[in-house]
Amino acid sequence: MTHINEKNKVDVLSVSFDNVTLFDMQHNINQFFNTQQHQNMFIVTANPEIVYYAFHHKSYQQLINKADFVIPDGIGVVLASRILKTPLKDRVPGIELMESCLDIANYKQQKVFLLGAEDSIVQQAQHNIEQQYPNIEIASHHGYIELDDEIVAKRIQDFQPDYVFVGMGYPKQEQWIAKHQHAFNQTLFMGVGGAIEVFSGTKKRAPMLMRRLNLEWVYRLLIDWKRIGRMAVIPKYLFSVLKSQNMFKRKHV
Repeated sequence: MTHINEKNKVDVLSVSFDNVTLFDMQHNINQFFNTQQHQNMFIVTANPEIVYYAFHHKSYQQLINKADFVIPDGIGVVLASRILKTPLKDRVPGIELMESCLDIANYKQQKVFLLGAEDSIVQQAQHNIEQQYPNIEIASHHGYIELDDEIVAKRIQDFQPDYVFVGMGYPKQEQWIAKHQHAFNQTLFMGVGGAIEVFSGTKKRAPMLMRRLNLEWVYRLLIDWKRIGRMAVIPKYLFSVLKSQNMFKRKHV
């Protein structure tokens, strides 16, 4: 699809972000479904880990840069854009964008498919969404599948969803979307990471005050010390951002 802010892009380590707010994305999604078309919408929710991974894996970088929207899911991306003197308006948390999609789906009585997490977790997430959004028709499948598993892909296709939320973690979730989206019509695809666990109730979001202070990452670390290994990428990411800024300055001296 062609989206409405094609020229309003911000480059962070060669990942091309759309300079949008959550409200902008709600408008874009409504506009997408209000216009009859055969094309799909592919949304990438990119945090610093994804950006750093893409910086070192060019094929993945090219894949996500072909998406219809790449949104800044994390304060680290917004801070990097400010360091690079091309500030993004705001972070757009993937979980909140998914909630916005569910609000729209509930209003329009649409169909949602969840692909990801363990079987018991995705089933619980499906149940919770059914309770909270009674006008949505929803189905699900666990995320422990191979990229070329055509049986699951065909099951999802037969369901004819309006939304497919893929929670397999990067890069697999975006690779799955890129491989299979051609078989669908006017469907919104989004990689949602651990959002399915949040909707299942097995993971909690940070208290509202910490979210407003952009400290949700601290809360995640406090409740799950296994994340400390993943957090090690942050200083490497920031170093790469600072290095890219210095290279840009040298080019323009």
